[in-house]
Amino acid sequence: MDFEKEVIDYLGLPSMPKKEHDGIRPFKRGVAILELMDGREACAICKFDADSGDTEPKVVKTFGIEPFKRISKIFVVPNYMSNIEDVKDMDLDDESKKKAREILEEAQEIENEGTATDEEMLSPENEYYFDHIHSDEEAKAFIKAYNQRNRIKKGRLPSTHEGLIMRLAVIYSETQKKK
Repeated sequence: MDFEKEVIDYLGLPSMPKKEHDGIRPFKRGVAILELMDGREACAICKFDADSGDTEPKVVKTFGIEPFKRISKIFVVPNYMSNIEDVKDMDLDDESKKKAREILEEAQEIENEGTATDEEMLSPENEYYFDHIHSDEEAKAFIKAYNQRNRIKKGRLPSTHEGLIMRLAVIYSETQKKK
């Protein structure tokens, strides 16, 4: 069948969907099996959106230039669920379920990579984050020295107490990451 690999890659699927369209329910994405004029079969992308006035599925993307006679079959792309626990309910073969589980686990690892633990989120006892800073004037001097030491030339020193605290929090966070 022509363009099967292209359809799978375009839709980001592990394999061809198995569930054939029932002819009634709308779907956002599907794989249409087209009967070409020369008798061959080719895959294409289709949709069926009854809300926008569609009365039958429409081909929205083909990968070849050959004209087609008709759509012979439609396989609905399942709406993938985002939980690893939901993989067992997906309309996929065992190999594809294994791949889907691996992808979801990898995505969850990436998502959790940038999050801080509760210990990291706790701020120190001192309102100014650093033990040697006890007033707004000391905070301004520290921020000015920090900016010079790290060659930060953009921006001016915060003028409000809240601005100073926020800038000190950023500096504190950066220094904790370096440790």
